[in-house]
Amino acid sequence: MPRLTIYLSDLAHCSSVPDTALPVPLSIGYVAAYARKYFGSDADIRLFKHPEKLMAAVADLAPDIVGFANYGWNANLNRTIGRYLRARLPDALFIAGGPNLDSEPELRIAHLRRHDYVDFVVVDGGEEPFAELAAWWRDGEHDRTKLPHNLIYLDDGGELVVTRERPLTKNIEGIQSPYLSGELDEFLVAGMVPMLETNRGCPFRCTFCAWGMASKDLVRRLDLDTALAEIAYVGERSNSSNWIVCDANFGILPRDIDIAKAIRAVRDRHGTPRKCHIWLAKNVTDRNVEIAKILDDMAVPVMAVQSLESEVLSNIKRSNIKIDTYRQYQQRFHKLGRRTYSDLIVPLPGETFDTHLAALRQLFELDVDIVMSHNMRLLAGAETNSTATRARYGFRTRYRLIHGDAGEYRTPEGGSLRAFEYEESLRATDTMAEEAVFRLRKIHFLVDFCWNIEAYKPLLRVLRTHGRNPLDVMLRLLDADIVALHPRLGEFWGLFERESLAEWHDSVEAIEAYFAQEANWKRLVGLEFEKLNTMFGVVVLRDFKRVFDAAIADAVGEANLPSFEALCRYTFALFPPLDVREEELEIVMPEGFRTIDAIENPDCPTHGVERSVRLRAAAERAALLPHLDVDTARSKTLSKLLDTAGVTLRELRYFVKAA
Repeated sequence: MPRLTIYLSDLAHCSSVPDTALPVPLSIGYVAAYARKYFGSDADIRLFKHPEKLMAAVADLAPDIVGFANYGWNANLNRTIGRYLRARLPDALFIAGGPNLDSEPELRIAHLRRHDYVDFVVVDGGEEPFAELAAWWRDGEHDRTKLPHNLIYLDDGGELVVTRERPLTKNIEGIQSPYLSGELDEFLVAGMVPMLETNRGCPFRCTFCAWGMASKDLVRRLDLDTALAEIAYVGERSNSSNWIVCDANFGILPRDIDIAKAIRAVRDRHGTPRKCHIWLAKNVTDRNVEIAKILDDMAVPVMAVQSLESEVLSNIKRSNIKIDTYRQYQQRFHKLGRRTYSDLIVPLPGETFDTHLAALRQLFELDVDIVMSHNMRLLAGAETNSTATRARYGFRTRYRLIHGDAGEYRTPEGGSLRAFEYEESLRATDTMAEEAVFRLRKIHFLVDFCWNIEAYKPLLRVLRTHGRNPLDVMLRLLDADIVALHPRLGEFWGLFERESLAEWHDSVEAIEAYFAQEANWKRLVGLEFEKLNTMFGVVVLRDFKRVFDAAIADAVGEANLPSFEALCRYTFALFPPLDVREEELEIVMPEGFRTIDAIENPDCPTHGVERSVRLRAAAERAALLPHLDVDTARSKTLSKLLDTAGVTLRELRYFVKAA
């Protein structure tokens, strides 16, 4: 048999971020490890993350087979590079796989036509189908009646063909570790973010998510000993400050305790990772609390709810734990000293503006530390992306950039290829108009800046203990009377609204045409487009912080708190403007205010002798400030850098210096 040359790609837009902000190509690592065992010395297999390196390799040595890991964040990059390579490799076999695929036949046909450089698409797990398809190709007969399971393609007449489905088993056997086999060593050496997978699938069928659809509701286990060995292996070879565990419901299995302990042991031994991103099991259990205790400050416990409206939860096929139970676990996480996280999605089917605000208020009452709200993205493979669901709930969608995922790539011939990614998101339903969604965009920014980042959290927490919900204080910053008192606040909201409106496009054709214009393309690759929350958080701290301080004080109004003036002084000082560069600051406070806990205690004494309190900047502030300077902020995609490093603008705060 002839020796195969196989190139596998998990391409990323790498021009705007360093390698240390890119995740390792785990998916193609699994495919490569399995194929290498399958073919032995009869195959030369190479992995690629960078588009230009893939194109250069093809020019140097033409492969027999090219594989693409296809996701929502690299689909257009794959299409651009794939078409370029197809023109130069007319006789090669092109295979794609990944979760970015619907089950509806018409949508699959549309996908295959859009990715017309691909011969076959692998459905679900890719290791066995890819290797078997490569062997089928090498054999030379190309008899399509002998194709392996789990493939789709268009026949010569343009009709969709689906091969038989491979049955799934609870335990995954025969899959090789891409770490222990050395497939991913070069990417660890490059400093890329390690990704670990200890199980596959999800038992839930939330309609907005594709995780459970692809796994047929199974949680499929990879070998535990292998997972533990991988953790130790990566720990010895990676200096990355952030790891990602890709399991959909970490903590759903008893053995996840052992996995958490192994990750913690790596941190204790090597000092990294500093952060470990996990998705905890949807229904919180004592095991989740134990995992939070083990990982300590490496992870933020997530208790997502998406909505708190019963009709909405029914519409999206989701059930949340009872609020009383939620509160108990919330308190247990706080006793461990852990910050907690929850999120909401808008506009979900049946959700209204008022029910969403009610959910936000409820999460503040529960003292959730990070309350995120996401505009609902229509994901390929999810039930919400189906034609029937769109029609049933009156979905109206628009398109916007996936920030940081764009680039211009040089070909070996000296030309260039341009690609950028965008998402289709829900902008209105039959129960929420787009005008309401735009208003929520401002509210969500305030929640993120004032509460999640903690720019005004001490003040808001004390007000909450006195019966004022933090959301109601934030909403006052949008009221006409407060804006009239502070004209520069109106200037800020004008800037925010302009950018919020401008980021949306009515169709695929519209967004592609917009960025086909040379001036807009230069702005895109010049990184003039950024996530609004990140961008305007920086804008406030750079240009409007003192305005926001005054507006917040007026928004509170008659607080009826004897400590109000001191509370404001303390809160505002913890998050000074960006032009404050001193490592330490000094403020004058009443004698009773000795610690952060004291000032957030409504019974704290507020009289007596005033004293000086010294504040010290978080260690990360000095490292973050250069990225936020006006002259240098465009050199990198800030939101992507922060996300992959597990860092937020919260790291710009100051703390009370220990006596």
